[in-house]
Amino acid sequence: AAEIIFKQGFDATSMNDIAEAVGMTKAGIYHYIPGKKDLLFTLMSYAMDHLDTRVIAPAQEIGDAETRLHYIINHHVQLITGDNGDEGNGLISILTDELAGLTQAHRRKIVERKRVYLNLVRATLEQLKAEGKMKDVDTTVGAFTIFGTVMWLARWYRPGGHLTGKQMAEEIYRIISSGM
Repeated sequence: AAEIIFKQGFDATSMNDIAEAVGMTKAGIYHYIPGKKDLLFTLMSYAMDHLDTRVIAPAQEIGDAETRLHYIINHHVQLITGDNGDEGNGLISILTDELAGLTQAHRRKIVERKRVYLNLVRATLEQLKAEGKMKDVDTTVGAFTIFGTVMWLARWYRPGGHLTGKQMAEEIYRIISSGM
């Protein structure tokens, strides 16, 4: 479902499309998911669970800000590229692309979870700044720039290109760290 929504967009994806892709009837899908918006929320929650487990929680345990930032960028990029056996770009990218498809209550829950991540990156940049390891850059702008750079990767990265996901992560980290 995430890959179909990623390719077609939430509004253009029907429950029939999803049912056909997973080899079920539309009625069978509705047995498990009350509606399309609920499916989107479930997918976004699952994506946030992945971000939390693979990126956010481990990064919170890293004391050194430079190492933490490298970890965050490296592991988030690899989630998007699917380098560690993850689902790849569709699942994570719908977190950015499809918020408007959620109910207000569901959107609030996802935004709250994303805010935890934003605050972690912003605090990491503030620590780097306090240690004199970062240019005089607004940390909120810096955090959103990192997210924009990393999340947009899902739109143009194709597996099998001349760089692996790990190499792409290193390039992105090098660009971000040299700019800040």
